[in-house]
Amino acid sequence: MTAIDGYLDELDRALRGPRRVKADLLREARDSLVDASEAYRDLGLDPGTADRRAVDDFGAVGRIAPGYQAELALAQGRRTALLAVFVLAVQPPFWRLVSWRLAEPDPLPGLSGVLEDLVSWLGTLALVVALLAVWVLGHGIRVFGARPGHARLTGIFACALAPVFSLNGLLLAFFSPAADAPPLIRLPLVLVVLVTPMALVAVHGSRCLSAARAATSPPVHPVN
Repeated sequence: MTAIDGYLDELDRALRGPRRVKADLLREARDSLVDASEAYRDLGLDPGTADRRAVDDFGAVGRIAPGYQAELALAQGRRTALLAVFVLAVQPPFWRLVSWRLAEPDPLPGLSGVLEDLVSWLGTLALVVALLAVWVLGHGIRVFGARPGHARLTGIFACALAPVFSLNGLLLAFFSPAADAPPLIRLPLVLVVLVTPMALVAVHGSRCLSAARAATSPPVHPVN
């Protein structure tokens, strides 16, 4: 294994985030290291020495990794926010179609109506927050800077989103007032269309928190 390969392996282990984004960062780092090594070889150094010089010039992993990790945290945060936007946006039209197919009254009576109103208001608010997160973690970087803390907030939001909407959906399934249909007719749909996607949002939220935590943790310096 060359010095460049060993360095990139160490950098790979130090980083957490979306695989594709990390692969792109590592490829850029490799290109820079190879170019530097070739420049040293042109000066007459042997390949091994040239690789080591290139690695030394590039900087220790503990110094380089935080910048890369911040970029990964923002990428994971934006990906999480986009997923939340998609999941939240498809819910209202789908459930309106379900209500129509089940011949449910509009508005829903009693507790079902209260739960539906709650889901509607929370869904609108959550969609606005998710869209704001997409902007802050994308074009908003020019305004607010590349701050891993924004990715952490997105992770917290995603992890809170999943249980709140899953619980409300399950309650609506149990109190469904569908005429000519079993009381729990909504339950399989809630599990497939709401709970499962929200669980995926929560998984991405936890990855977001992990990436943001790694970006804000102090670098570990090797002990001589």
